[in-house]
Formats: sequence, structure tokens, C-alpha cells
Amino acid sequence: MYSAEASVNVNSDTQTTWAYISNYQNFDKFMSNVREIKMIDDKTSEWHLSGPLGIPVSWKAVTTTFDAPNKLAWQSLEGSLETNGYITVEPSGSGSKVTVNVRYNPPGGAIGEAFTKIFKDPQKMLENDLEKLGELVAGYPVDAKNEKRDNVTSNV
Repeated sequence: MYSAEASVNVNSDTQTTWAYISNYQNFDKFMSNVREIKMIDDKTSEWHLSGPLGIPVSWKAVTTTFDAPNKLAWQSLEGSLETNGYITVEPSGSGSKVTVNVRYNPPGGAIGEAFTKIFKDPQKMLENDLEKLGELVAGYPVDAKNEKRDNVTSNV
């Protein structure tokens, strides 16, 4: 199981930040490997990533917590990736702080081996994605902060 957690301070109020981050269909705009997320119903989504060697990775997930404007959590249901995590949004100075925690088990076999090589630093990928999120929401560059650098774990 891999996990990563990072935070970013965004120069945008919590309502505006929440409106953007709570819409899964915005994720492909700031998450580097997300191709598309389709909403199946109000709690179920279908995720499509650009996987290793051009092989698509897909799964369905259910939103387990939707506590506007503070917390969003999910859990995979079925597909090629087992994942869960959460996003929190909280006031921070004149803006908001977004924290993302994600855990996943890569798929098995040769695809899984390639997956772990390409996604070998989930922490850095998450930080880069959060910097892009901050830029999109606030309209200019920001820096993502990993408040606990030792949060990256691999139990594979």
C-alpha cells in the first residue's frame, strides 16, 4: 500500500476552493495522470488514469464523506486500482488550506510493476498536483507543502 499526504495554502476563500475541489470533474485539470472522471450518480464516480506504458487504469469509487465545505472522502469499489483517501479544506489566513491524503494498492502483475516504477514518488506527484490546484483556484503560482515528509510509505 502506498500513501501520500500534502497540503497547499490557496489565496481563495474556503467556499470558492471547496466549489472547485469538490467537483471530481475538475480533477483532470490539476492531477497529472487523471484522464477523466465520470459521475455515475451523486456518490459514485468512474476514474480513468493514464497508466504505465499507455495502459489505462480505471476504477469505480464511492464518496464516503461529503461534509461541505470541509471534508470529502472516497473509497474504491471495483476496478484495476484499490484506493481511498480524503481532502480537507479549512480557513488559513486570508485564504484556505487544502490537504489531500491518498492511499492506493497498484494493480498486480507486470502492469503493477510498471505502475510502481512510473509512480515511484507519489509524494512528489501529489505536491506537484496541489501546486497546480492552487494556481488554478487562486490564479497564480503557489507552493505545496508536505508538512510531514515521512508520510510516504510503501508496504509492497
